[in-house]
Amino acid sequence: MIPALIALFSILFFGGPGEIFYVDNLEKGVKKYVVEKEIKKEILGDIKYTKKLFKEFEKERKKDFKQFMDLYTNKNTSTELFDTFFENLQYSRTDFQEKIVDQRLLIFAKLKQEEWDQIVETSETVTEKRLAKIEKKEAKGKKELFAKTKAQIETTITSAEIKMKLLNGLEFVQDETMTLENFLLSINSTQNNILADKNSGKEQLLEIIAEDNEFRKSLIESLVSFHKLAADHCSNQEWDIIIKTFSKEMQMSSK
Repeated sequence: MIPALIALFSILFFGGPGEIFYVDNLEKGVKKYVVEKEIKKEILGDIKYTKKLFKEFEKERKKDFKQFMDLYTNKNTSTELFDTFFENLQYSRTDFQEKIVDQRLLIFAKLKQEEWDQIVETSETVTEKRLAKIEKKEAKGKKELFAKTKAQIETTITSAEIKMKLLNGLEFVQDETMTLENFLLSINSTQNNILADKNSGKEQLLEIIAEDNEFRKSLIESLVSFHKLAADHCSNQEWDIIIKTFSKEMQMSSK
């Protein structure tokens, strides 16, 4: 299993490693392997514009995360409010994802097959090194995800029945976090034939994104479920202790 090296809020609100076309070191590859100077200049301009789209998207997601934390730390936030918030968030993400797919198609159409083959070969080497580094960290051991929240539940909640409900709810969040992160780490040109193919179409790429969004949806459901469990079964004092700890851990990695 790949360790949770990325903070929960990062993988939920932003994206995964190499999300820009899911190709590691694409820009360096273009600079090195595209032969025609004018085409190279044009593609690098397209990549620059794509990075601008990412920057704008991330800026808005930081605002969204602040709003999410305000909702999440409020014991009285209803499931309906969460539903509305995440529906709006998904609308923005879907619009962004489609723009990124269109940019990939635009840029890759300008690449010659032999140029792409060289770019993707270099990219796969970089990806393999990145994943090997992650596996090495895993071999050394890692902190348990949400360990402090688990400890707070075990020490703060006196009822064995409620304690078990909260621990099960936290485990649900943990499992869904790891599932999403492992999926994000797997979407690269080394492990996915669609991403390795320069000529993959929009429908194929959108299928990968749809799978991404389903994993995000499952993680969101686990978070909302844990919030409701804590709100329904904790006193105000217990709530403050547990949710304060959990909120901090959502913004931390387990490195």
